[in-house]
Amino acid sequence: MLWVIHHSVHRVAPAVTPAIWEQAIASRHFFNPLRLLVATQNAVPVAWCQWFVGANRVAYLAAICFDTSEDAEIAAKVLLAECQAQAAAAGMTTLVVGVNKDSRWGYQGLEPIGQGIGVDVADDRLNQLLEDAGFDEQQRIDRWEVTTTDYRPAISRESLVLRRGTRIEPTNIAQSTPAESAAMFHFDIWRYQLMPTLGKTPLATAELWFSDPDIHVMSTHQSILGSSSSEAADIQSREPAIRYLISNLIPILAGKHIHTLHQSVATDNHDDATRLAALKFRRTGAGRLLRKKL
Repeated sequence: MLWVIHHSVHRVAPAVTPAIWEQAIASRHFFNPLRLLVATQNAVPVAWCQWFVGANRVAYLAAICFDTSEDAEIAAKVLLAECQAQAAAAGMTTLVVGVNKDSRWGYQGLEPIGQGIGVDVADDRLNQLLEDAGFDEQQRIDRWEVTTTDYRPAISRESLVLRRGTRIEPTNIAQSTPAESAAMFHFDIWRYQLMPTLGKTPLATAELWFSDPDIHVMSTHQSILGSSSSEAADIQSREPAIRYLISNLIPILAGKHIHTLHQSVATDNHDDATRLAALKFRRTGAGRLLRKKL
C-alpha cells in the first residue's frame, strides 16, 4: 500500500499487488529482513526502505517510500539516517540510491521501476528528502519506449542488403551467478543474433527481457531491450547491423501481444540515444542515481 501511495503522488498508480510484491522481492534467497527498515505510527506502517550490500564497499538503497502525511516524511528522514548508519557499520563507504539497468535486487520490472532510471525526476518528495540529507546526483538516466503494434522498420540500402543476406537466431541465456539468477528469475531473457547466411560469426546481438507469465512481476504486455552490440569485421557496418536487428525484433514482439518495448539509457550516452531515436523510440521519462559518502 505504501508503495502505491508514494508513487501515485507523481504518476498513475502502479499496478502492484501483494502477490507481485512477494514474487519481486520477498521470496528471493538474498532477501535480508534486517535491511528492510519500517517506520510505524500507532502500529501502522507509514514509511519503509530497503538497502543491499554491493561490490567495492558500495551500498544500494533500492527503495524508499512513505505516505503523504507530515509524520511519514519525518519517519522517512529517520529511516534514511538509520540506513546510512547500518551501511557504514557494515563497512560500506558509499550509499547509492536508485535502481539502474545493471541493478540486481529483484526490483527490475516492478512498476514503476521498469529497467531502472534511479529516482524519477518527477518524484519531488523523495528527491528533496535525499538532497536535504546531503545526497548528490551521480548519473542521469532516460527511459525510452516504442509501441510495437504499429511499428514499421525504416527502409534503407543497408537494411535491404541485410534482409537478403542474413537470418535471426534466438538463444535462451542463463544468468551468470546465483544472486543474479534469483534477482532476475521473473524474466525470460533471450539473446538474438543477426547471422550472415553463409557465415557463423554474428553481425549483431541484442537481448530481450520477457516477463515470465507464471511469476508475474512485469506486465506480460511489456518487454525490455537489454544490451546490444556488434563485432562485425567492417566497423562501418556495425551500427546498421544493430539497428536492423532491433527493428526486426519489434514486429516479433507485436506478434507475441507485447505492446511496448523499453530501454534505460544514461543521458550522456549519445550513441544509444541516437540509435533509439532513429528506431522511433520516444523518450518518456527521466531519473537519476544519487550518492553520498558515508
